[in-house]
Amino acid sequence: MKKIIAVAAVLLFVLGFTSFTFAQGKKHKTTKAAQENIEIRISRGNVVSVDQTNKQIVVKDSKTGTDRTFVVSEKAIAVVKVGDEVKVKVKSGSNNAESVKVVKSESKKK
Repeated sequence: MKKIIAVAAVLLFVLGFTSFTFAQGKKHKTTKAAQENIEIRISRGNVVSVDQTNKQIVVKDSKTGTDRTFVVSEKAIAVVKVGDEVKVKVKSGSNNAESVKVVKSESKKK
């Protein structure tokens, strides 16, 4: 009887450690922003104005109704036009756009 209890105790001990080993082996995929602990915010609204020289666009936020100015890339400034509905991703506390996506183009509305 003592041998059975001893074997059972050893098995429970070994199984307990192997479960911890497998739990530590999992790797979670995280985005670069999450690794750096940076919050990404998305603003959606209509483009009010486009400033080609300063590479800036002004977007009227559809939720708050306020105008927000974003610094965008040359590639994005070439695509965006006044009246387009856009989705802009920015890092929290910044006005530099990470990405700008045209949701509805003004030329398609007409």
